[in-house]
Amino acid sequence: MMAKSKVLKLCVLCSLVAALLAGGLTIYVVYRTGPLAKIYGIVNLLDSVFYKPVDREELLEGASRGVVSMLDDPYSIYMSKEEWEEFRIRTSGEYSGIGITIDIRQEQVKIARPMKGTPAEEAGLQEGDVILRVDGKTIRSSDEAAGMIRGPADTEVVLTILRDQDTFDVPVTRKPISIPAVESQMLDGEIGLIQLLSFNEHSSKETAEALSYLKTQGAKAIVLDLRYNGGGYVNECLAIAELFIPKGKVVSQRYKSTPEQVSYTSGKGLEMPLVVLVNGGSASASEILAGAIQDRQVGLLVGTTTFGKGLVQGAYTLEDGSVVKVTVSEYLTPNGRAINGEGLEPDVFVEGDEAQLAKATELARDALRNPS
Repeated sequence: MMAKSKVLKLCVLCSLVAALLAGGLTIYVVYRTGPLAKIYGIVNLLDSVFYKPVDREELLEGASRGVVSMLDDPYSIYMSKEEWEEFRIRTSGEYSGIGITIDIRQEQVKIARPMKGTPAEEAGLQEGDVILRVDGKTIRSSDEAAGMIRGPADTEVVLTILRDQDTFDVPVTRKPISIPAVESQMLDGEIGLIQLLSFNEHSSKETAEALSYLKTQGAKAIVLDLRYNGGGYVNECLAIAELFIPKGKVVSQRYKSTPEQVSYTSGKGLEMPLVVLVNGGSASASEILAGAIQDRQVGLLVGTTTFGKGLVQGAYTLEDGSVVKVTVSEYLTPNGRAINGEGLEPDVFVEGDEAQLAKATELARDALRNPS
């Protein structure tokens, strides 16, 4: 009969073998035969037979991009550490570049608008121009384009532009760009204008300051201009909503596997007539704010149909500092409207920038004369 100690050792040995078979050995087999093995096999193949030297790390980086791109969502992208740093610079409001805002329309990277007094405007770039390539590299996302367009001041970047049916290169020299989130002015003795240009880190603070200043100048009604505002930080949008929308629902975010998240305001809101300007360049956070104002009936929307980006992205940092920015939820207006791919229809449809502003001013003036 086998000694008890030998039996015990045999049992321990069998357990270890079973653990290896169920764990490490299984992982090894999957690695050798599964999808990861396929990727490494392709890299090894290219490294062996491609007629030029290859950068294995660059190939594997490309595989990471490819995984995210297979979601077929223009807002879900893989970003290298450097691209992520560039993205954060852009949303901070200060960077070195050419001075354009860009977005995705009809699966194309387009210029939403060139900013006044910037190299982009001086170079003749226009709203609606399609960016095909940056320095000869084909562009697949707005974030990728933005990261490549930015760079050291006084260096040149070449944009390949599609305008109507013509394709041409536009060389532009980068300069330091400082983007105010808000611009404001009095339109007449009683109507103040707030142009909310972006939802960056300073937007809610600058909006509150602009609103306070206009009130001291005698403003009794506000025109809020969200045209060409492609969005930004949702938390800044919610903070700005506190300034305009009284206590109640602002937006709901619907996730795949977690409960719906509802955001509310808690204060009194603006407590004066409000007219909001929107157009096809109003997207994402702009549509959250405009949709809440429209549904809560605290202001009129004037202009044209908004862009229709009703999705929210989350950013997830990987161990090497790269980031996967991925769509995590769809947002709904207070009345439950899902606007992704649809946009918001204005209460008063008007085309043309000057005509839109004139109509908004007229409606604000009428609201002061005939308070409800």
